[in-house]
Amino acid sequence: MANATPLMSQYQAIKSKYPDCLLFFRLGDFYELFGDDAKKAAKELDIVLTSRGAGKEQKVPMCGVPYHAVENYLNRLLEKGYKVAICEQLEEAKPGKGIVKRDVVRVVTPGTILNAAYLDQANNNYILSLCHKQDHIGCAWSDISTGEFQVTQFSVTTQSGHLVDLVNRLQPAECIYKRGQFSFFQSMLGNCWGYRNMIPTEVDQETSIEIIEKQFGQDNLIGLDRRSLGEGLAAAATLLGYLQQTQKTEQLPFRKITVFTPENYMYLDAMTIRNLELFTTLWEGKKEGSLIWALDRTLTAMGKRLLRNWLELPLQDISAIKERQDSVEELSADLLLRQDLRDYLDKIYDLERITGRVDWLVANPRDLTALADSLAVIPVITDILNQMTSDHLKGLGGSLDPIDELKELINRGIIENPPVNPKNGGVIKNGYHPEVDKFRKMIDEGEAWIKNLEAEERSRTGIKSLKIGFNKVFGYYIEITKPNLHLVPDNYIRKQTLTQGERFITPELKEQEALFLGATDRLQELEYQLFIDIRSNAKEMSDRVRRNAHLIAQIDCLASFAETAACNNYVRPKINNEGMTSIKNGRHPILDQLLTEGSFVPNSLHIGEADNRIHILTGPNMAGKSTYMRQMATLILMAQCGSFIPAEEAEIGIADRVFVRAGAMDDLGKGQSTFMMEMNEVSYIIHHATKDSFIVLDEIGRGTGTFDGLGIAWAIVEYLHDQIGCRAIFATHYHQLTQLADEFKGVVNYSVAVAEKGNNIIFLHKVVPGGTDKSYGIQVARLANLPSMVVERAREVADMMEADGKSAEPKKPDIPAAVQLVLFDDKSVIIQELQNLNLIQMTPLEALNILSGWQQRLSQAKDSAPTRKKRQR
Repeated sequence: MANATPLMSQYQAIKSKYPDCLLFFRLGDFYELFGDDAKKAAKELDIVLTSRGAGKEQKVPMCGVPYHAVENYLNRLLEKGYKVAICEQLEEAKPGKGIVKRDVVRVVTPGTILNAAYLDQANNNYILSLCHKQDHIGCAWSDISTGEFQVTQFSVTTQSGHLVDLVNRLQPAECIYKRGQFSFFQSMLGNCWGYRNMIPTEVDQETSIEIIEKQFGQDNLIGLDRRSLGEGLAAAATLLGYLQQTQKTEQLPFRKITVFTPENYMYLDAMTIRNLELFTTLWEGKKEGSLIWALDRTLTAMGKRLLRNWLELPLQDISAIKERQDSVEELSADLLLRQDLRDYLDKIYDLERITGRVDWLVANPRDLTALADSLAVIPVITDILNQMTSDHLKGLGGSLDPIDELKELINRGIIENPPVNPKNGGVIKNGYHPEVDKFRKMIDEGEAWIKNLEAEERSRTGIKSLKIGFNKVFGYYIEITKPNLHLVPDNYIRKQTLTQGERFITPELKEQEALFLGATDRLQELEYQLFIDIRSNAKEMSDRVRRNAHLIAQIDCLASFAETAACNNYVRPKINNEGMTSIKNGRHPILDQLLTEGSFVPNSLHIGEADNRIHILTGPNMAGKSTYMRQMATLILMAQCGSFIPAEEAEIGIADRVFVRAGAMDDLGKGQSTFMMEMNEVSYIIHHATKDSFIVLDEIGRGTGTFDGLGIAWAIVEYLHDQIGCRAIFATHYHQLTQLADEFKGVVNYSVAVAEKGNNIIFLHKVVPGGTDKSYGIQVARLANLPSMVVERAREVADMMEADGKSAEPKKPDIPAAVQLVLFDDKSVIIQELQNLNLIQMTPLEALNILSGWQQRLSQAKDSAPTRKKRQR
């Protein structure tokens, strides 16, 4: 910048180090932005764009935001995908000093937010580091607001879907990756990996281990298999380096690194999480109507986040499941103790994130008083849990640490309801430090002296309106209105002329001001330093606080499960390792709460023995097949989380994975049709399922021609039976699949009961043994309010096609002039396909594909049978 001022030269020097960031440059009470940064910020924040400098060529675009409201502006910019570098003044600005020192103190990105006001208390705010080399993908992720730091590694060839599932589970706010690897990850993740940052530096495995040892210490790395985790450690080292750069510190507060091992849990892929609506509804994307909405009665922020984690990662260890069940059983049975416990849990603040802010040295006085208030509740919770018989609950209560010394320090040092900003004073209690008391006494005496002086001067001068005021420019002054200026004493020194009067000072007033303001400044500095000391003490004990947070989160989740079970009449399921699952009159946990009490029709399931492993489920659309299948998968998942389930009684065979493939979707971005998406998802299931898996498949094969679809569905059932041997519910409109029960020992037919009244049907929503050979498509069309002319004509044509298919010499229907219907062959295949179409769930694109296929087959039929007589209108 030509002829730049010293200030702008300083700005440019700092900005050159952060070219990819908006630079918030501190000037007094504002953060200013210049040049292109100012243009972008003014547009995104809808603030006034001005300029700085003289002359048209020297003017630089400029805008600014007040420092006390900066977090709001930062959040808005982060939501729009910007990184922001915060440049602070590192010394006091004093007259004659020149340009003060400034530098960037932190870089704020979507994954490095610490301000509680802009974090969702129910969800973690993850930053994810990705690293790819040869056949491996290394992943490391952290929520810096809670101190969590995890690492894992996947094989590209054998675990190709794990990265997508991990990203879907974590929902990271930010992803970082190494130079040159964008295309690889983009091909796997599409656009689902959120805000992205490219890291220019490469970290080799040896350097990675050095970085990680320095951060976590060798003791915390005992048992970590470094050879099999090379790329994971590289991703972890990259993440640590990135956080050091953005947070401007070599000492990161992470103390523990955890290796994530998917095999320890029931693994849920992105497709199943979506289809079971674990966290959001399938079509509207809302929390209300999801499983977590139905189950979440947690009272603490830590509990809310842990409950989500439990639902994402159900257990496979029977002893761990039973441990949770014992706790839920006792809490659900004892209303008074449960209510007492929940009342005290409700008094606990977000200890994880408070501790995170303490560790990052950004905690404010209110954070510390909230910490002390939370610690004060812990002894009561321990006493309540000691009254329980459950070893797990008593163990959780006995492990809680009240940390009395920290609670007493905070209560002794910090006032109740302190201000947020510790630099302005008014934070430290009287009696905590003698110097604080001394300065406060001086200030109180100074304020009294000012009031006395005002009264004395009014009396001495006879000016009743005389008043003594203060501002930062002139300090203390005596203000006299114009009508009284003739009464001003000779010792008053004129300082400022106003519209309505004038302001004066006296040597006596300025002398007292120096004493008064000096005491105020020194008090503020002392209070701030004492607050820093208290916060440093809290940091020394942050590991103990964080352990409390983890224990409280578990207690809260167990109490939430108990409250849900008690309120909704859930039962404790038995758990076995043999795969046998039996649910008597189970209810869907979401619909059970959404619908009027007693209106949901319960259903049972018995599956898992050698002669009862695959259920072929038939019945009309809207009869409840999809609800029934998702319900059973959901109940198995809930049971393995340790929750009770809505049923009369139940026994659940442990599933290593639950797969739910349901619903029609396409991916236009990847050019994949609904049928291609369906086949991809089924392929994923077949390649990853084991004999211990529980699979739900809904209407497989419907996206292609009737015989192709039937062939695919038939072959899939055979493969599940012969090659995998898993438990599965297979819903279909291909009634021919019911024949599989006669050919395979483990296949059993079930159907959804329907009551027929003439041409109408009533859905009973009850699953019963045996198959069905009816689809009731025309009756469903009537329920959907299609025009009666269309419904009746459909019935007429269907009856004729059915008769045509049964006769030795097919009889062609007599089509009236208003309709032209051409059949593709003598067996009326078109009518069979029409009967099997799922009109309720079919998309317009699917309908067009089917019509196009019929048209092509019609053309082929004409070519192969040129002498065939055509019907005329």
